[in-house]
Order: sequence, then structure tokens, then C-alpha cells
Amino acid sequence: MAPSTRRGNETTAAGSSRYEAVADLAQRALADDDLETILQATTSAVATVIDARSLAVLERLPGGSRATIRSHVGRHPTGGEAGTVPATAESWVGTVLDRGAVIVDDHRTSDVDPPAEGEPRSSVGVRIDADGEPWGVLEAHATDTGAFAEADVAFLERVADVLEPALDADRSRTRSDAAPSHREGVDRVLRAIETAREGIAVLEPGGEFAYVNEAYAELYGYEPATMRGMHWEEVHPSGMVRRIYREVFPQLSTTGAWSGRTIGLRSDGTRFLKEHSLSSTADGGMVCIVRDVVERRRLESEFEEIYSRITDAVIGLGVDWTFTHVNDRAAELIGLEDRELRGRSFWTVFADVDETFETELRTAMESQEPTAFEEYVPVLESWLEVSVYPSETGLSIYLRDITDRKTVEGELRESNWALRQLYEITADPERSFEEKVTELLELGRERLGLEVGFVASVDPEADQFEIVHATADDRVRPGKTAPLSETYCRQTIETMEPFVLTDAPDEGWADERAYRRWGFDTYVGCEIPGGDGTRTVCFADDDARSEPLTPAERGFVELAAQWLSYELERRHHQTELEELVDELEASNERLEQFAYAASHDLQEPLRMITSYLRLIEDRYGDELDADGEEFLEYAVDGAERMREMIEGLLEYSRVDTRGDSFETVDLECVLEAVRSDIRVQIAESDAEITASPLPRVRGDSGQLRQLFQNLLSNAIKYSGDEPPRIDVSADRSRVDGYWRIAVRDDGVGIDPEESERIFDVFQRLHGHDEPGAGIGLALCQRIVERHGGEIQVDSEPGEGATFTVTLPPASVPAA
Repeated sequence: MAPSTRRGNETTAAGSSRYEAVADLAQRALADDDLETILQATTSAVATVIDARSLAVLERLPGGSRATIRSHVGRHPTGGEAGTVPATAESWVGTVLDRGAVIVDDHRTSDVDPPAEGEPRSSVGVRIDADGEPWGVLEAHATDTGAFAEADVAFLERVADVLEPALDADRSRTRSDAAPSHREGVDRVLRAIETAREGIAVLEPGGEFAYVNEAYAELYGYEPATMRGMHWEEVHPSGMVRRIYREVFPQLSTTGAWSGRTIGLRSDGTRFLKEHSLSSTADGGMVCIVRDVVERRRLESEFEEIYSRITDAVIGLGVDWTFTHVNDRAAELIGLEDRELRGRSFWTVFADVDETFETELRTAMESQEPTAFEEYVPVLESWLEVSVYPSETGLSIYLRDITDRKTVEGELRESNWALRQLYEITADPERSFEEKVTELLELGRERLGLEVGFVASVDPEADQFEIVHATADDRVRPGKTAPLSETYCRQTIETMEPFVLTDAPDEGWADERAYRRWGFDTYVGCEIPGGDGTRTVCFADDDARSEPLTPAERGFVELAAQWLSYELERRHHQTELEELVDELEASNERLEQFAYAASHDLQEPLRMITSYLRLIEDRYGDELDADGEEFLEYAVDGAERMREMIEGLLEYSRVDTRGDSFETVDLECVLEAVRSDIRVQIAESDAEITASPLPRVRGDSGQLRQLFQNLLSNAIKYSGDEPPRIDVSADRSRVDGYWRIAVRDDGVGIDPEESERIFDVFQRLHGHDEPGAGIGLALCQRIVERHGGEIQVDSEPGEGATFTVTLPPASVPAA
């Protein structure tokens, strides 16, 4: 088990896919208000990156001793679809909540309790926070030991960071709407609410009542059984029905919840004002909660008493638009006491309200129908949720300050826009790296509202700082250097999170050399991990910032740093790869030179040796005794073998450099051509070659012909005393789609211990009495490897051999 850091090292390939997964989830979290959808998308996306037996998001339940599974992929240790697990201090979930991030390589030797008895063997988990408090856990489990690494922790923590704003927004909506965010266990809910004092109903997707409790039916003057099957339109006036379709349902479809005031229609035709909350269900229906909140106010004293007990800001207006009442909350919101407002015109106090506000109030007064809307009031510098209830004597106006909620919504919109822009910049293949960094810095300046942005390279040991990318500002131009000790970045690289100053002098930096040198009152910087050195991405401004950075703004800076980390790491490995390619090309060039020498310089002396040996045989053959003739024959044979070996080696060296480009090749045609090439060998050995239908593959037709000629010739050559029987077959792998071509014979076979050595150059298992240079199978292996496949042999002495090669299908280009 090992603790985690927020930024663990990851390989370039894995890091790229993980970065894309995090970016996609960030966009979904900001664009989608449905928490359940976000959580399920999270587990599905993470499961495609991390290879685990199960992966889940768990939420800690009230009381803290248990946690429930909100979404999961795979078989969870609880074994249940909606089970709970322990969350106490000694449990697995409790340990993750306490430590923040945990890896367990083997639960049998760890001090952390396993999630379930007996399995899994290894686990990884990170804590998810909401509103600054532990909310739950994102975890993965595997049956193998040591299945997870620090890179997995870093990835899960980035995913948890993406979930936090979505959880905060969901809590904000829940507090603001005072309505349930989702429907869990309808049957259990119905039993619990049967005797509730509020009116509660469940609607089918078509709008019919599936269930109403006693309180709901009593409000409308019906029996519960009578209301079941009725449509909701039957219990609202026609004008209210139109208003619900026009104003309520659009918000409900967007946020999943709505609350406000509506007019109800009783069975006897009378109307009543109700406080109404709606929440969408997973199947397209709705849960409705209603309360009768308005009664005819007969006496002024009762009117005053009711207003004094209301926690919302409430004002009363007469038909002449003068204030008749202001409760304490309204007086606090407006900044004037009741006695200062009573008798004054509403239009005088709120002279700068916009046209929407005025139109809504005048329409309510004229139509005598209630209305509700949200509006920004400049004089109060606040967003208000306004509910208006008309009567013959004027208007009752309820005001709720929703500035905080609007601020959160605005921040989410800003974050959504910034993340989309960030994705468009970083994912554009047409932009160069320098262009992407410049646009990223410009985006950061706009997102954070700061003057400058730059990327710096730092060396803590040498106390060096150099700006490598920057926006247009002379102080932070690329190439500018300074001692690291005289910069804000010295603090940046000492923290695991973004280092932030919103008022440097007020935060103790007035006497620092960094402040005197640069003069930035506002600064935010984040270390860029990975690559071939230490770097930072920073944004700054001369002026102090009145508000602290929001979590979303910090998150943007971290995402920018993460992308730069991935890109720098990729470029670093790309450089290494290019250097390796250069080395390989140089090596191939040397091999080509060797091949040339083998072809010309080495073969010429052999031809001379062979020629002179033939001359000796022709001129002096009659004078040689038996030993002399034998010696001469050995010399000629050795020279021929040397020539064959040199030619074979030359052919082996040119597999990659002199081969033809890949194209679609019909193996049926290749096999027929090979039969023709070795027809004499087939006839002399009385060989029988059978073949099942062969596929079309992608490759070099000439080299594939050489491949099968070598395999069939070997099968005939080492057939033993009986006529060779050879079968060629093909089947396709379900894993990667490659074709597996098998060449089976019933010959002398091969010792399994020699199954690897036979593919080495000049390796011969059957002695030098057999013809050949000992390079045929090595050439086969080189050809198959060029096609991206593999070759192997399965054999036993005396039982024949099966050579299997894998080749890419015609529809998949070879690398």
C-alpha cells in the first residue's frame, strides 16, 4: 500500500487516453444536470481505461457508518445492485475517506480491511469531496495482486475533481428548489408518504395520476381512487395549463426539478393558490408536492401576523402601487424600514427595474392571476426570485434572494465555455504546439480575468527561471530569465496544488524580492509534471483581486497544466522515438552496405575459387586418386554452400529494405504459384498438399510467396521415409481479427526444446548432409514480423510439425 500524489507519472499512450476521458467527463458534467447520468457515465468511462474486476462510485450515508453504491460496472464485492458497505474507520471505504487515496497491492498482507471476505486481492480508491467535505469514494478492485499503480490513483483523482463541481451544483439545486432530485424506490416512498400532511402525487409519463395520497386528493376535493387515472390538466384552470406548458415544463426538462406557485382547480370549480414542487422521474413521469399557501385575508391584523412569520422577503402593494406592508426580511433586503416605505410608490423606490419586471406585475394586477419569474434588480445588486399573488386590494409579492445560486450557475456556464474552448484548442490537429500554448494562455487570461499568462522552465538546484511561452507583455516575454528565488514560481513548485495570491501585499509579499521585481498583486501558478524538466503555467495581474479564485477557476488552471504535462511528455517521447528511428535507419544503412559487400566483394572470391577448382577437376581429374577426387568434391561443395549462405544472408538483410509496398494479396493465388515453383520437388517426393479455403490478407505478395515456398519445401524435405502429406488451413482470431495460417506435415518432427532456435540464422537441426544454408526459417520469421505477425511451431519428434503464422486481414492496414 502506498499513498498517492495528485500528479503521478503515466506513460504517454495511457496518459493520452486518460486525458481524453477526463476532458470528456468534464464537458458532460458541466453540460448535464442529471447527477445519476453523470455518475453512470463516469463509471463507464473509467472502466474503459482501468482494467479491473469492478469499479464503483459510493456515497457515504448520513451518520457516516455505511456507504451506498450510486453506480458501478462489473461485479461489486457487495454482490448487490443497490447494496451498502461499511464506512467505519477500520473499513476499506472509511480508510479511503480518511486518507484521501489508497492503493492496496494485496489485501492478505495489508493493514486495510478488504471490501469483502476472501476477495478482491488488490484495490485502489480515492475520496470524492462535495462542498469541501468528504462525499464518497471512487474505487476499483481486481482479483490479481499488484493490479494498480500510482498512475491509476492520479487518473481517479482527476476524475474525482471533475465530479466535485457536479456534486456541488446538485446540492445547490436541491437546497434552492427544496424538491427531491431523483426517485428511489417508488414503492417504499409511497408507503412512507401515505400519511404525509403535504399533498403528494406520482404522475405517469403521459400525465395521468398513478398515485395520490389523502392530503393531495383532499386539496382538490376528490377521493384518492377517483383521481387515479385523471390527467393533471383536469385540476388546473385553462390559463394555468397554458402557463405550465410554456414556463414550467421547459425548466423541468432542463434541470429535472421546478418549484413555484400555481393555481389549482377543485372538483366544485373553485380555485386556490398552491405552492408546487415538481421533480422528473427516471421513466419520464413526475413526483408532485403541493401545499395550499393562500387564504383570504379578512383582517389587517391577521395579514400582518402572517407576513411577520414568513422567512422570505414579502411586500404588499395597493391597487395604486403604493407600499402597504414590508416584512422584516424585505426591509433588510431593500435597506429601508416599513415606516419609510409605507405609502410610497413602488415605481419610485424601484425606478430602474427593467421592462420584464414591470410587465409581470402589471399583467398580474390586470389578470388577477399569480405569476413567478427571476430578475436582476440593480438597486439591490441582487438576483431575486419573484412570486406575485394578486387580489382585489393589490399584490402580495414574495422575494427570495437567489444571487448565490445565480453566481454558481454563471460560474458553471463560464467553466463549460472555457472547457469547450480548451478542448477545441488542444484537440485541433491543425494547430502547432506553440499555437496551442499561446491560445491556451489567452483563454486562461480571459477565463480568470487576469492580465498576463506564461509558461516558465525552472531549475530549483541552479536557481534558474526562464520564460518559454508568454502573452504580449514585455515583462514576461519569451527568453527572459531571472533567479528562481526572485519569482513567485519558487513557491509554486513547492505545493501540490495551484499556488494563489489574490492580494500579494496583504498576504505578506510586500517585502519579497519577487514582488519588488514583478509587481503582480494577483498570481496563480501550477507545476507542470512530466516532460524533460520542471515547468510551471502561471497567470498574473498588477491589480489585486476582490474575490478568491473559485474551485472551477482553480480546476481550469490544473486542467491546463495537465494538458501541458501530457503534451510535453508526448513530445519528449516523440524526440526519443525520432532519435531511435534515426539510429535504426543508420543501422539499416550499414546493413545495406554489408549486404552490398556480401553480394559483390565476398561472392567474387568464391566464384574464383569455384572456377579454379573446376579447372583443376577438368585438367587434372584423371591424375587424381580417389582421395584427391573426394577432397576436390568437398572443396567445391563447401564453396557452393558458402555462396548459398551469402545469398541467403543477403536476402535476409533485404526483407525490410527491398520489399514491395503492401497490398491486398489472395493466399489462394500465392499457394498455386508456390505449387508451380516446387512442382519438381513435389513430383520427386510424391508429396500430397491439401488446403482449405485461404483468405485475402494485406502484405507483400513476393515475400509471402517466399514464406510459403520455404515452409512447404521444408515439410517435403523433412518428411522421413513416407511420401509427404501436407495440409494448409486458416482461421481468424476473435481477439485481433488476424488470420492464423497453419502448415501441418507428418514428417520427422522437431524437439520442442529446439522450437525457438530453429528460427535463428544458420541453425540446422538435421545435420549438414541435408541441402540448404540454414537460413530459410529465419527468413520466414523476418517476413512474418515485417507483416506485423508472428510465427511459431508445434511439434514432437516423429509426429510431424505444425508451423503457424499470423497475418493481417486485407481490411486492416499493416503498421
